[in-house]
Amino acid sequence: MVWLRRAGLGLAGAVVTGIGGFVVLDHLFPFPFGRLERPAATVVEDREGEALRLFLPSDQRWRLPVTYDEMPEELRRAIIASEDQRFYEHPGVDPVAVARAAFDNLRARRVVSGASTLSMQIARMADPAPRTLGSKLSEAFRALQLERRFSKRELLELYLNLAPYGGNLEGVGAAARFYFGKPVDRLALGEIALLVALPRSPTAFDPAQHPEAARQARDTVLRQLADRGTFSEQAVAEALRVPVPAARRPVPFAAPHFARYVASLGGRREGARIRTSLDRGMQTIAEAKLAAHIGRLRPEGIDNGAVLVVDNATRQVLAWVGSAGFGEDRYQGQVDGVLAKRSPGSTLKPFLYGAAFDGGKVVPATYLLDIPTDFAGYVAENYDGLYRGRVEAQQALLESLNAPAVRLLASVGVQPFLELLQHGGAKSLDRPAGRYGLPLILGSGEMTLFELVQLYTALADDGLSRPVTWSADARNEPGGERLMSEEAAWWVTELLLKVERPHLAGAWQLTRNAPAVAWKTGTSYGHRDAWAVGYSRRLTVGVWVGNFDGRARHGISGAGHAAPLLFDLFRALDPGGTDPAEPPYLRLGEIEVCLLSHQRPGPHCPHRIKIAALPGRTQLPVCTYHRRALADARTGELLDGSCIEGRRRTWVDYTVFPAELTAWWRSRGQDVPNAPVFAADCTGAAGDRGPAILSPDPATPYRLRREAPLRDQRLSLVARAEPEVRRLYWYQDGVLLGSSEPQDPLLVEPHRGEHRLVVTDDLGRTSGVTYTVE
Repeated sequence: MVWLRRAGLGLAGAVVTGIGGFVVLDHLFPFPFGRLERPAATVVEDREGEALRLFLPSDQRWRLPVTYDEMPEELRRAIIASEDQRFYEHPGVDPVAVARAAFDNLRARRVVSGASTLSMQIARMADPAPRTLGSKLSEAFRALQLERRFSKRELLELYLNLAPYGGNLEGVGAAARFYFGKPVDRLALGEIALLVALPRSPTAFDPAQHPEAARQARDTVLRQLADRGTFSEQAVAEALRVPVPAARRPVPFAAPHFARYVASLGGRREGARIRTSLDRGMQTIAEAKLAAHIGRLRPEGIDNGAVLVVDNATRQVLAWVGSAGFGEDRYQGQVDGVLAKRSPGSTLKPFLYGAAFDGGKVVPATYLLDIPTDFAGYVAENYDGLYRGRVEAQQALLESLNAPAVRLLASVGVQPFLELLQHGGAKSLDRPAGRYGLPLILGSGEMTLFELVQLYTALADDGLSRPVTWSADARNEPGGERLMSEEAAWWVTELLLKVERPHLAGAWQLTRNAPAVAWKTGTSYGHRDAWAVGYSRRLTVGVWVGNFDGRARHGISGAGHAAPLLFDLFRALDPGGTDPAEPPYLRLGEIEVCLLSHQRPGPHCPHRIKIAALPGRTQLPVCTYHRRALADARTGELLDGSCIEGRRRTWVDYTVFPAELTAWWRSRGQDVPNAPVFAADCTGAAGDRGPAILSPDPATPYRLRREAPLRDQRLSLVARAEPEVRRLYWYQDGVLLGSSEPQDPLLVEPHRGEHRLVVTDDLGRTSGVTYTVE
């Protein structure tokens, strides 16, 4: 038995030598594992996991990797039965298959059979080379290296993700998407068989170019699977009757602006599969509604628009339409109107009123002045060109009046208001407050539709701001930043619910399927942009219409051109939607105010009413309208200590309106009673004269010099006033030029023509002159 022992030792030595040789060769010629790591396409999916859009990786090849667990069992069984029956038994090279292939090839005196295992095919994909004996030996060596590094499960996953499928398709995931329009876990047996056959000759078996060859290759695989007992004869017979695809499916291209935005975040990670919150049904409706609406507006010179729909509870984006048509190059359709920065017009006013309510000096019934006012050269004009003198805050917001809003912002402060907007998500408003100034409330800053909708979701959520998200994983979690109190937000919501709707003024509650919507419009400077933003209990919807090239369209308005689409969307997306929910713990109350001034009653206010207020926060000023003074019972003239002796006295009540309002009324020819005056012999109080204008002189025309700029020819407005007067208010042609202390002149630039100049002191006394500039 010596020979047997020697044979055993020789065999053992050969094994040891072989292993040692493999270890040496493995060290000298390491596997190029980096070649197995290939960039994949980025896939942006809707909330159900359906692809919205695919983005090619850097090497321009479609790869949609799938994990082992995502591969259906039928696919794994089919690929192993057809390509490598002893896949789980061999170490990378199948000796049985090698022997069979050698016998077949020798008998046929040509290569008619191969012995490539899946691991050897992976090696060939990593390092392609002409098919020679040397390349086969190299593939065998590389296969052993692969088997040493990866599990069988990982190898099967590698093969199916690297297999060529013709053109720029690699991997079973991309093939399933482009040939069948579905993920691999939904493939039928006939489809699986075609994907098993295609890598053997991707060009020759391309079903789009060679449908008959593709069908025959697929059928060969199916019959092979039946012969080997992998699938039943009945299942194979059914699969044989299914036609092969006639062409590749088009690349998914839904919600293109949204998908592009999501894919670009974080530098667009190649190979990412991004599940978003987008609702495909809502997206389709929004796209169709926007396209139809813009189609009707294009004859008017308004070429594009954008829509954003957000779920109030989760802040998830449900629909995002960046333009009326992504492919419309003529109208710059690839520009994303959701992210384009534009002037928001009056859409920020609700947040100003909310801030003012929280500040305690204003409630919905507070009177605000609606008169033309010059703020350092800026005069706010109302959209209709009219002024109302004074108006309740709630009516000023309902009618979106500009003059009261500018005055209110001056009271609240531009800096605090800008910070509120920034905390609510308006990151585009990134300049110092002084750069925006008071026109901020009318749209002097630019922001995006995305930011505007995020702001309005805070109103829908009782003043609480949380970021709007595109992620499907977002949840309705506590937290966020409070922009205003629940009470202030509710007041604003109640007012915005009352804004008259286009075509349904005062009657929307009686209209079937008309959802309850709190809403606001805006029109930008220069007639370039029209906005409408609204919220129901469930949704916040934002609409922008205009032209991406910034072209103006005279007469464009939020109410006329954006609001109809807003309500068309609400009727389709939230039919019969209910009012925004009233917060359960509102701390609202009432306070008593003067009927005339709506300020806290003073001792002389004759009539009082109750209005809504915020307990503990509302601190209205005491009424300044109603006054009482000692007067001569015969003449009605006021008396003081210096002239009281020898007169029959009585108390008189009189009314003094704010000096600015009085001056504006009188500048328009409106009769406003003067306050009583002191008797002529009263030396301890002011005389009875109101202010007297000393300059300009109505008798002397003011002539402009052509060679000098207007700033060097300013008029000096001067008036004589009584000692007790602290401030003078100057109006010209109904516009407030400014105010000054009595001893100081007010300098203004002159303009040609005849002008009516009126000055009013802070006691309500007025005088005026008419002068001419030539």
